[in-house]
Amino acid sequence: MLERAIPAAVKALAVGGRIAVLSYHSLEDRLVKQVFAAGAANTAPPGLPVVPERYAPRLKLLTRGAELPTEEEIAENRRAAPARLRGAQRIREDVE
Repeated sequence: MLERAIPAAVKALAVGGRIAVLSYHSLEDRLVKQVFAAGAANTAPPGLPVVPERYAPRLKLLTRGAELPTEEEIAENRRAAPARLRGAQRIREDVE
């Protein structure tokens, strides 16, 4: 279910829209990381002097890696320890 929900949520974002995902399991976090990284990647063949728009990234990552809970948050709620927060912003429309 999450495998379809995250890409669908990213696709539904308007330009300038932001998405934040809080995951509590490493497999969930891996899926979110892969979807966000694919959207933020330049897919142009190497060596092109100018990158065509269809190869330009669609997303800008708002977090460098995943944001982790602070020690205070973990002390207050130990179940927060595995939580990972990732965010991205839509910077352009898909070009087919």
